[in-house]
Amino acid sequence: MKILGFIETSLVDWDKKVSSVIFVGGCNFHCPFCQNYPLVKESKELKEIKWEDIKKKLIAKKKWIDGVVISGGEPMMHPEIFGLLIKIKDLGFKTKIDTNGFFPYPLKEAIESSLVDYVAMDIKTTLDKRYDKACGRKIYLVVIDRTIKLLKECGVDYEFRTTLIPGIVEPEDLLVIAQQIAPVKKYVIQQFVPQNARLAQFRNKKPYKKEDIEKFIIPLRKYSSEVLLRGF
Repeated sequence: MKILGFIETSLVDWDKKVSSVIFVGGCNFHCPFCQNYPLVKESKELKEIKWEDIKKKLIAKKKWIDGVVISGGEPMMHPEIFGLLIKIKDLGFKTKIDTNGFFPYPLKEAIESSLVDYVAMDIKTTLDKRYDKACGRKIYLVVIDRTIKLLKECGVDYEFRTTLIPGIVEPEDLLVIAQQIAPVKKYVIQQFVPQNARLAQFRNKKPYKKEDIEKFIIPLRKYSSEVLLRGF
Protein backbone atom coordinates (compact mmCIF):
# COMPACT_ATOMS: atom_id res chain seq x y z
CA MET A 1 0.00 0.00 0.00
CA LYS A 2 1.39 3.38 -1.06
CA ILE A 3 0.50 6.73 0.44
CA LEU A 4 0.33 9.04 -2.57
CA GLY A 5 -1.27 12.16 -1.15
CA PHE A 6 -1.57 14.10 2.09
CA ILE A 7 -3.53 17.21 3.08
CA GLU A 8 -2.33 18.66 6.37
CA THR A 9 -5.50 20.60 7.17
CA SER A 10 -9.00 20.14 5.71
CA LEU A 11 -12.34 21.64 6.72
CA VAL A 12 -14.42 19.69 4.18
CA ASP A 13 -13.49 16.01 4.52
CA TRP A 14 -15.13 15.34 7.88
CA ASP A 15 -18.25 17.29 8.83
CA LYS A 16 -17.78 19.58 11.84
CA LYS A 17 -14.16 18.48 12.26
CA VAL A 18 -10.75 19.78 11.26
CA SER A 19 -8.91 16.85 9.74
CA SER A 20 -5.78 15.73 7.97
CA VAL A 21 -6.31 13.51 4.94
CA ILE A 22 -4.19 10.58 3.78
CA PHE A 23 -4.72 9.29 0.23
CA VAL A 24 -3.70 5.72 -0.56
CA GLY A 25 -3.21 4.40 -4.07
CA GLY A 26 -5.11 1.64 -5.87
CA CYS A 27 -8.79 0.80 -6.27
CA ASN A 28 -10.81 -2.21 -7.39
CA PHE A 29 -13.37 0.04 -9.13
CA HIS A 30 -12.89 1.83 -12.46
CA CYS A 31 -15.54 4.54 -12.20
CA PRO A 32 -15.58 6.56 -15.44
CA PHE A 33 -16.22 9.79 -13.53
CA CYS A 34 -13.53 9.23 -10.89
CA GLN A 35 -11.90 12.41 -9.59
CA ASN A 36 -8.89 10.64 -8.13
CA TYR A 37 -7.93 8.47 -11.08
CA PRO A 38 -4.18 9.19 -10.81
CA LEU A 39 -4.40 7.65 -7.32
CA VAL A 40 -6.41 4.69 -8.60
CA LYS A 41 -3.85 3.77 -11.24
CA GLU A 42 -0.96 4.77 -8.93
CA SER A 43 0.45 7.18 -11.48
CA LYS A 44 4.22 7.49 -11.59
CA GLU A 45 3.72 11.25 -11.42
CA LEU A 46 2.62 10.84 -7.81
CA LYS A 47 5.48 10.46 -5.39
CA GLU A 48 5.11 8.07 -2.46
CA ILE A 49 4.94 9.80 0.90
CA LYS A 50 6.62 8.16 3.86
CA TRP A 51 4.65 7.61 7.06
CA GLU A 52 7.40 9.15 9.17
CA ASP A 53 7.02 12.45 7.29
CA ILE A 54 3.25 12.40 7.84
CA LYS A 55 3.69 11.45 11.49
CA LYS A 56 5.86 14.52 12.14
CA LYS A 57 3.22 16.80 10.63
CA LEU A 58 0.40 15.17 12.56
CA ILE A 59 2.26 15.55 15.84
CA ALA A 60 3.02 19.19 15.05
CA LYS A 61 -0.69 19.89 14.41
CA LYS A 62 -2.11 17.73 17.20
CA LYS A 63 -3.68 20.69 19.03
CA TRP A 64 -5.65 21.74 15.93
CA ILE A 65 -6.57 18.45 14.25
CA ASP A 66 -9.67 16.53 15.38
CA GLY A 67 -9.02 13.42 13.31
CA VAL A 68 -7.42 11.77 10.29
CA VAL A 69 -9.30 10.74 7.17
CA ILE A 70 -8.02 7.86 5.05
CA SER A 71 -9.25 8.06 1.48
CA GLY A 72 -8.12 6.90 -1.91
CA GLY A 73 -8.33 4.96 -4.06
CA GLU A 74 -9.91 2.34 -1.86
CA PRO A 75 -8.29 2.02 1.58
CA MET A 76 -9.99 -1.22 2.61
CA MET A 77 -8.54 -3.26 -0.27
CA HIS A 78 -5.12 -3.15 1.42
CA PRO A 79 -4.28 -5.48 4.35
CA GLU A 80 -1.75 -2.84 5.42
CA ILE A 81 -4.57 -0.48 6.29
CA PHE A 82 -4.74 -2.03 9.76
CA GLY A 83 -1.15 -1.09 10.51
CA LEU A 84 -1.75 2.47 9.35
CA LEU A 85 -4.88 2.81 11.47
CA ILE A 86 -3.03 1.53 14.52
CA LYS A 87 -0.24 4.08 13.99
CA ILE A 88 -2.76 6.91 13.73
CA LYS A 89 -4.64 5.71 16.80
CA ASP A 90 -1.37 5.47 18.75
CA LEU A 91 -0.91 9.19 18.11
CA GLY A 92 -4.29 9.81 19.76
CA PHE A 93 -6.37 10.74 16.70
CA LYS A 94 -9.86 9.70 15.70
CA THR A 95 -10.08 8.08 12.27
CA LYS A 96 -12.47 8.22 9.34
CA ILE A 97 -12.50 5.83 6.38
CA ASP A 98 -13.82 6.68 2.92
CA THR A 99 -14.87 3.46 1.16
CA ASN A 100 -16.71 2.13 -1.87
CA GLY A 101 -18.26 -0.60 0.29
CA PHE A 102 -16.78 -3.59 -1.51
CA PHE A 103 -14.85 -4.93 1.51
CA PRO A 104 -17.33 -5.47 4.38
CA TYR A 105 -15.26 -8.04 6.27
CA PRO A 106 -12.01 -6.05 6.63
CA LEU A 107 -14.13 -3.01 7.50
CA LYS A 108 -16.02 -5.01 10.14
CA GLU A 109 -12.74 -6.17 11.66
CA ALA A 110 -11.39 -2.61 11.76
CA ILE A 111 -14.55 -1.32 13.42
CA GLU A 112 -14.69 -4.14 15.97
CA SER A 113 -11.01 -3.50 16.79
CA SER A 114 -11.90 0.14 17.60
CA LEU A 115 -9.66 1.40 14.81
CA VAL A 116 -12.37 3.38 13.00
CA ASP A 117 -14.57 6.16 14.40
CA TYR A 118 -16.46 7.21 11.27
CA VAL A 119 -17.16 5.67 7.87
CA ALA A 120 -18.30 7.40 4.68
CA MET A 121 -19.57 4.92 2.08
CA ASP A 122 -20.27 5.84 -1.51
CA ILE A 123 -23.55 4.67 -2.99
CA LYS A 124 -22.73 5.08 -6.68
CA THR A 125 -26.28 4.86 -8.05
CA THR A 126 -29.45 2.78 -7.68
CA LEU A 127 -28.77 -0.74 -6.42
CA ASP A 128 -29.47 -2.58 -9.66
CA LYS A 129 -27.69 -3.40 -12.93
CA ARG A 130 -26.70 0.25 -13.36
CA TYR A 131 -24.20 -0.18 -10.56
CA ASP A 132 -21.88 -2.02 -12.95
CA LYS A 133 -21.86 0.98 -15.29
CA ALA A 134 -21.15 3.36 -12.44
CA CYS A 135 -18.24 1.27 -11.15
CA GLY A 136 -16.78 0.35 -14.53
CA ARG A 137 -16.88 -3.38 -13.74
CA LYS A 138 -19.12 -6.23 -12.65
CA ILE A 139 -20.31 -5.68 -9.08
CA TYR A 140 -21.94 -8.27 -6.85
CA LEU A 141 -24.50 -6.15 -5.05
CA VAL A 142 -24.72 -8.61 -2.17
CA VAL A 143 -21.32 -7.28 -1.06
CA ILE A 144 -22.54 -3.68 -1.17
CA ASP A 145 -25.68 -4.70 0.74
CA ARG A 146 -23.57 -6.34 3.45
CA THR A 147 -21.56 -3.18 4.01
CA ILE A 148 -24.73 -1.08 4.18
CA LYS A 149 -26.15 -3.45 6.77
CA LEU A 150 -22.87 -3.49 8.71
CA LEU A 151 -22.77 0.28 9.06
CA LYS A 152 -26.40 0.48 10.13
CA GLU A 153 -25.94 -2.17 12.81
CA CYS A 154 -22.37 -1.87 14.12
CA GLY A 155 -22.78 1.32 16.17
CA VAL A 156 -20.04 3.36 14.48
CA ASP A 157 -20.91 6.81 13.14
CA TYR A 158 -21.40 6.80 9.38
CA GLU A 159 -22.80 8.47 6.31
CA PHE A 160 -23.87 7.24 2.92
CA ARG A 161 -23.18 9.59 0.04
CA THR A 162 -24.12 9.81 -3.60
CA THR A 163 -22.53 12.09 -6.18
CA LEU A 164 -25.01 13.53 -8.68
CA ILE A 165 -23.34 12.54 -11.96
CA PRO A 166 -25.43 13.20 -15.10
CA GLY A 167 -25.95 9.93 -16.95
CA ILE A 168 -25.21 7.88 -13.82
CA VAL A 169 -27.49 9.42 -11.20
CA GLU A 170 -30.53 11.45 -12.17
CA PRO A 171 -32.18 13.59 -9.46
CA GLU A 172 -35.23 11.32 -9.43
CA ASP A 173 -32.94 8.35 -8.65
CA LEU A 174 -32.19 9.79 -5.22
CA LEU A 175 -35.55 8.72 -3.82
CA VAL A 176 -35.02 5.18 -5.10
CA ILE A 177 -31.58 5.02 -3.48
CA ALA A 178 -32.90 6.45 -0.21
CA GLN A 179 -35.63 3.81 -0.14
CA GLN A 180 -33.15 1.03 -0.93
CA ILE A 181 -30.77 1.90 1.91
CA ALA A 182 -33.39 3.08 4.47
CA PRO A 183 -33.47 3.78 7.31
CA VAL A 184 -30.12 5.56 7.71
CA LYS A 185 -28.57 8.19 9.97
CA LYS A 186 -27.15 10.49 7.30
CA TYR A 187 -27.47 10.66 3.54
CA VAL A 188 -25.25 13.16 1.71
CA ILE A 189 -25.87 14.35 -1.84
CA GLN A 190 -22.62 15.57 -3.40
CA GLN A 191 -22.07 17.90 -6.33
CA PHE A 192 -20.23 16.49 -9.35
CA VAL A 193 -17.02 18.28 -10.38
CA PRO A 194 -16.37 17.40 -14.02
CA GLN A 195 -12.92 18.92 -14.54
CA ASN A 196 -10.82 15.97 -13.38
CA ALA A 197 -13.09 13.08 -14.38
CA ARG A 198 -11.35 9.98 -15.67
CA LEU A 199 -13.13 9.89 -19.07
CA ALA A 200 -13.50 12.89 -21.39
CA GLN A 201 -17.24 12.34 -21.84
CA PHE A 202 -17.73 13.08 -18.14
CA ARG A 203 -15.40 16.06 -18.17
CA ASN A 204 -17.82 17.60 -20.66
CA LYS A 205 -20.96 17.02 -18.60
CA LYS A 206 -22.71 19.93 -16.90
CA PRO A 207 -23.38 19.45 -13.17
CA TYR A 208 -26.92 19.86 -11.90
CA LYS A 209 -27.79 23.21 -10.39
CA LYS A 210 -28.75 23.37 -6.73
CA GLU A 211 -32.16 24.83 -7.48
CA ASP A 212 -32.89 21.97 -9.90
CA ILE A 213 -32.42 19.26 -7.27
CA GLU A 214 -33.73 20.85 -4.07
CA LYS A 215 -37.27 19.60 -4.71
CA PHE A 216 -35.92 16.04 -4.96
CA ILE A 217 -34.30 16.31 -1.52
CA ILE A 218 -37.48 16.87 0.50
CA PRO A 219 -38.89 13.30 0.20
CA LEU A 220 -35.53 11.82 1.26
CA ARG A 221 -36.02 13.00 4.84
CA LYS A 222 -38.60 10.27 5.31
CA TYR A 223 -35.83 7.69 4.97
CA SER A 224 -32.84 9.39 6.60
CA SER A 225 -32.47 11.23 9.91
CA GLU A 226 -30.27 13.79 8.20
CA VAL A 227 -30.03 14.76 4.52
CA LEU A 228 -27.27 17.12 3.43
CA LEU A 229 -26.16 18.79 0.21
CA ARG A 230 -22.39 19.04 -0.15
CA GLY A 231 -20.37 21.04 -2.65
CA PHE A 232 -23.28 23.03 -4.12
